[in-house]
Amino acid sequence: MEYWLGIFHEGNEQMKALARAAEQMGFAGIALPDHVAMPAGYKAVHPSGRRHIEHHTRFPCPFITAANITAVTERLRVMTYIYVLPMREPFTVAKQVATLCAQSDYRFDFGIGAGWCEDEFRIMGPDFGTRGARMDEMLSIMRQFWETGECAFEGSHFSFPTVGQQPQPARRIPVWVGGKSRAALRRAARNDGWLGMNYGMEEIHALLARLEEERARYLDGGGTDHGSFRRFVIPETTPSHDVYRQLEDWGVDGTVALCWGIDDPAYFPLEKKLEGMEAFARTYLR
Repeated sequence: MEYWLGIFHEGNEQMKALARAAEQMGFAGIALPDHVAMPAGYKAVHPSGRRHIEHHTRFPCPFITAANITAVTERLRVMTYIYVLPMREPFTVAKQVATLCAQSDYRFDFGIGAGWCEDEFRIMGPDFGTRGARMDEMLSIMRQFWETGECAFEGSHFSFPTVGQQPQPARRIPVWVGGKSRAALRRAARNDGWLGMNYGMEEIHALLARLEEERARYLDGGGTDHGSFRRFVIPETTPSHDVYRQLEDWGVDGTVALCWGIDDPAYFPLEKKLEGMEAFARTYLR
């Protein structure tokens, strides 16, 4: 099982140093979150049920951050965990992702989700209630750009004649889908993997079973198997060898390690974060 370092709610100053250290210590990659404009006093409830994001929480642009991380490392991968796709439009995102993948030697994986914060959608503009259907159309458009360099589309949310977009990526771009609704699991089954958030072990087990049902239904219906479908999750429990062995037995391919207390002032200094990473690496990576 792969162990990725979660760098959540951090600013810009320590990012390159953390990336270099993560590669040296043996982490497979770095997971980066995404929000654009969190309203003060928002009413929406995070899927974990906890309120751990405020309007002043730090969210550097994940694409620019990923570009910087891959520029100062040689093997380390980066993924968005999770990019809120339907708050955007498909044209810019398709070009940004294709460019990032090509210029990082394809060390970027695109993790996406429908989003949970209706208040943020209201600020950004797109309709929250139709975000799933909007995301499905966006994925179709983006795949056409990536695979053929052009796209014409007629849908409920996007409609346009043939337009081109270059350069095309030289490889398939992995798209991993987060979420725990049936719709999210169906969407993940059609793509390259599933990203689970902070769930308890019993819930993870149940979600993995539903995911396998959706994956089997998709393949039995003639869906394409690209041969690399994967499952990541963040267990809402104290890390241990037993926990990770259980996840691996359930078919989980990777997890995100939270090596320091997020938003804990004791871990604001870089050296404290490095100590937390080293402790995790000694226990699980060596």
